[in-house]
Amino acid sequence: MALQHVKVLILGAGSGGVAAAARLTKHLQPRDIAIIEPAQYHYYQPLWTLVGAGLVRKEKTQKPMAAMIPDGVLWIQDSVKEVKARDNKVVCVSGKEISYEFLLVATGLKLDWAKIKGLEGNLGKNGLCSIYQYQDAEKTAQMIQAFKGGDAIFVMPPVPIKCAGAPQKIMYLADDIFRKNGVRQHSRVTFTVAGKVIFGVPSFAATLMKVVERKKISVHFSHKLIEVKAAERIAVFERATETVVNGEAKVHIDLVEMNYDLLHVVPPMRAHEYVSESGLAFTSGPQTGWLKVDQFTLQHQDHKNVFGIGDVTGVPNSKTGAAIRKQAPIVVQNMIDVMNGRVPSLQYDGYSSCPLITGFGKVALAEFGYDGKLMPTFPIDMTKERRSMWILKKDLLPVMYWKGMMTGKM
Repeated sequence: MALQHVKVLILGAGSGGVAAAARLTKHLQPRDIAIIEPAQYHYYQPLWTLVGAGLVRKEKTQKPMAAMIPDGVLWIQDSVKEVKARDNKVVCVSGKEISYEFLLVATGLKLDWAKIKGLEGNLGKNGLCSIYQYQDAEKTAQMIQAFKGGDAIFVMPPVPIKCAGAPQKIMYLADDIFRKNGVRQHSRVTFTVAGKVIFGVPSFAATLMKVVERKKISVHFSHKLIEVKAAERIAVFERATETVVNGEAKVHIDLVEMNYDLLHVVPPMRAHEYVSESGLAFTSGPQTGWLKVDQFTLQHQDHKNVFGIGDVTGVPNSKTGAAIRKQAPIVVQNMIDVMNGRVPSLQYDGYSSCPLITGFGKVALAEFGYDGKLMPTFPIDMTKERRSMWILKKDLLPVMYWKGMMTGKM
């Protein structure tokens, strides 16, 4: 099979890949750019929370991939098997090999459902649901509406995950639906969090703790879901308990079983094997397995003709679409700089945004950068729940995504 060559090769046509491709066409001939992407459809995933609450049809979050690839850019409908960065080459599952001058890794992350024992084949039935997949988001809405009372458990896995606020957003919407349907008084709603805090930014964590108190939701920290016994409707968690013995912190792990009637599952997440096992990933520290890029320039630390964007990057930010919107112009300009013999000129400050839905018509818009630094767009207290931010989330951001971000206009 003949070796194909392109100037810029992009891995993945999700938010980062498409946004970057659209911007690159302003600097390069489209024929000099290629995207490897096997999927037939592109999804606006932030709306899946509202799909899961029955407010939006899932079809509104989907567009044909052919309509997303910028005109003139080569779409290679294949999957990545291996990245050979030392050889400036990518091997596809089909056996096709593509060489490149510059590589942009925009592969997103992998939902590691297999890490939860007993889940396979049971999602969408036996009380198990999730908004983290296209088909399952709609099933989640149906299961929430059909809930007649009992134990409803919502799971937050270990970070990093994409859209770390989503596991509790769907919980707050479900709580409102339970109340509307008259079953909340016969229900116990529980939020299990693998970590020690409800949200990583303290000022917004304070807001959310007030929300769970107001809604009478029980929160269990240091609980990681590891198994579901679907037939018995039992969820099994690892519970971490920390004690100090002779001045040394020790962590004890025991197993806790919880009965459920409804269990909203969010799986652990990781980079794809062709990133984590390619020599392109961090091999130690908190970013182990994720793409080894500089957190400011998004340039690979070892291979200067490789860049990254989006969820695959090993940077200490929150993995959201808003982060990608900020990263796209930075990574493209830095790639162009390097192509022209210059050092990268722009820096990413870690900006991310999470519209924290706390109920129907209520959103606290969390905007922050590296080290949790608050970076509000609007000159008001964004830790407060606001209807205006609900309108932004539900109606305005999807338009900005399709017509602005995905076309390279914003």
